[in-house]
Amino acid sequence: MFRLVLVFLFSFSSFAKDQATLTDKLKKRSTESNQKMSENIKDKFKQALQELRGSGLIQKAIKQGAKIPDFLVNGKKISTFYSKKPVVLKFYRGSWCPYCQLELKEYEKYKQKIEDKGYQVLVLTPDTFKEIIRFKRKQSISFQIYQDVGNLIAKKMGIAFQVNNDIVKIYKEFGIHLEENQGNANNELPLPGTYIINQKGEITFAYLNPDYTQRLDPLDLLKLL
Repeated sequence: MFRLVLVFLFSFSSFAKDQATLTDKLKKRSTESNQKMSENIKDKFKQALQELRGSGLIQKAIKQGAKIPDFLVNGKKISTFYSKKPVVLKFYRGSWCPYCQLELKEYEKYKQKIEDKGYQVLVLTPDTFKEIIRFKRKQSISFQIYQDVGNLIAKKMGIAFQVNNDIVKIYKEFGIHLEENQGNANNELPLPGTYIINQKGEITFAYLNPDYTQRLDPLDLLKLL
């Protein structure tokens, strides 16, 4: 009887975990992370977030209603993608980011539903090509992920920013080395944004949030497609 109860509890726990949304998983990760951080480190992250919010980056970034600027994705014009079928364009910070990992793994679950609605998904990151391959293999991601060398595309979109020195130092203490992941010493990152682009190259929806622990849930994206 006791063994039966344990099996039931384990099965229920697994079911509940599978039913959790991306928003649920991000919130859980953020709570767990904050519990492990010292007050000093938490203050540094809060300060960096306040600086980013006050920088005017979001206000200046390209948003809904604008035309997507011209840029190359893997040597091809972005127009060659959206002219064939509308695009869901995503930016992520890097393979080292646990929130990016959760986000893309969750989007992978809904990849077929997104494609069934007639959309293709393009994902951009400042990571090196080698790191992208490693990340896709480790996380079982089938999306097309392309390198945004030096965050040049993110800069065109107005969503690239300089990581302040305190955060760079904290990252290194955590074993995160942006220069190794990106192949440069710029210490820049993109906001983890999500865009919907129609076949005319118009941005019909844009999600931008300076808080990297917040992402557009794929369930909410599907409602917009």
